[in-house]
Amino acid sequence: MIAGEQMDVYKVAQEFSLGDDFTFGNNVMLRGKSGLEHKFDLILTSREDARNRIAVLQGLSEDLVSDIMEFNAIARDCGIQLKAISIDRDLKQSELGLARACNISVIKRDHGNVDYDIFGMKKLDANIGKLMKRGSVYMISGSPGTGKTALCTQFLVEGAKKGERGMIVLTDTQGKNFISNAQSFSYKFSDYYKSGGIEVMEISDRIMKLKANVSSNYYSMKSYIRTVTDQLKTLLVQYDVSRFVIDPITPLIIEDNDFINQFFRALSIPQAYTLITSGIGKSDVSVYGLEQSFVAGLIKLDVDILNTDVKKASVVKINGGGYDTNPIFFRITGEGIVPFEPDESIGATPLFNHVII
Repeated sequence: MIAGEQMDVYKVAQEFSLGDDFTFGNNVMLRGKSGLEHKFDLILTSREDARNRIAVLQGLSEDLVSDIMEFNAIARDCGIQLKAISIDRDLKQSELGLARACNISVIKRDHGNVDYDIFGMKKLDANIGKLMKRGSVYMISGSPGTGKTALCTQFLVEGAKKGERGMIVLTDTQGKNFISNAQSFSYKFSDYYKSGGIEVMEISDRIMKLKANVSSNYYSMKSYIRTVTDQLKTLLVQYDVSRFVIDPITPLIIEDNDFINQFFRALSIPQAYTLITSGIGKSDVSVYGLEQSFVAGLIKLDVDILNTDVKKASVVKINGGGYDTNPIFFRITGEGIVPFEPDESIGATPLFNHVII
């Protein structure tokens, strides 16, 4: 699904007050009362009542009056009462009058007001949301317990809220354990997982066997990379994924500059934001000390030394423009990741008193 269509889903859901409780489909074929089959650009359906459907017209010709009349007719034939058209321009009075007469909502696409909510963390999204691009690979690094998986999970949920399908590939965690932990948060991960809005995959022993045969030989590395990334891309196309996570990346790669460069390039999937995670090893931002050189952006997570319940996220690099490197503080709660404002007075007040006799 392209970005404009994703925004259509989000805006239509808002227009008809569906909240998060709906499913949707593109290019949906429905049979009408006449016995004819009709194709709809987009259909949203309430989970509470499957009869509550919204038809959306996206593909418009120069003759919008004819488009509206035909769209209204096929929606009526299929018993759909809630209708909308998504359009880039302002409607003429005749077009607007016809849409109103047919009880069709008009949703204006505003490309100048793009939604940059990537992680669902206001400060982080305001800092780098505009800089992050689909088709690029971004890395979240940090030691155990700093919130890497939690941030990636919220990234997937934030996309699912807007109708963007997500997928996470787990390389060192059992899927059932990940799902159980994710379901403990209150941000409806379970609903999106059950409806197919978020897919969960595990690494198989077969991949590890393939990796064991990888040597410094160019052809050996190329064959492994092609095998793994081709299967990943097939999954992303199959499930129409636009937000993709590998957590962590280390089990899939080897400590070699050329290998990591080629592997990360192969992970650049045009229609998707791709996040990978890495622990800390030979450098303070990655296991091998090489990974950060081949990603489009890097966010480092740490535990605050004054309060271990508080985490902090620092943007180390993001391609494409200026960004703030000052840390953003947060907690991981039952509601997910929530902002935390440190008490600056703690640092300003002396903790030690000078003893003078």
